[in-house]
Amino acid sequence: MSSIHIMLLVWSVLWYNANGDDLKPCEKRSRDIDEFMKNHPGIMDGPEPPQCDEDGYFLPIQRRSVTGACWCSKRDGTAVPGTLTRTEDAIDLDCCLDRHRKAAEVLEQNPFIKPKPWFPNCTEDGSWFPKQCDDRSGDCWCVDSLGNTVTEAHTYENGEIDCN
Repeated sequence: MSSIHIMLLVWSVLWYNANGDDLKPCEKRSRDIDEFMKNHPGIMDGPEPPQCDEDGYFLPIQRRSVTGACWCSKRDGTAVPGTLTRTEDAIDLDCCLDRHRKAAEVLEQNPFIKPKPWFPNCTEDGSWFPKQCDDRSGDCWCVDSLGNTVTEAHTYENGEIDCN
């Protein structure tokens, strides 16, 4: 490989990294908001940067201090449908992905913990599957879209539960 090719390769890697194209989704959104606010100094209550985890992805619960809005979020920043709420209701906001992340953190910190943490069953969009089961006990129950237990579920004689 010629020295010109090597220089072009090094330049392209440095340019790629300098422009932030290797940023994770939450880091990129934060950078874009920072740039927007710097270019529009007259805006007093513009967009707020998102809450990111240490790996540069969106935290499962996002909050906006100006509006008081809270919602559950997927790692890519997509809002989980039906979870938008106001700050005063946020204490009741129970995000499936947040619960799953916390259980994974507990298990990662102590892989030999007994009993193992319960992992909720989340849909692809991050909301709660209607039927939740605890593999440790074998118990199953039904929840609504926000993770609240539904008591009207029908349990069959064989122990199966119908959450539809």
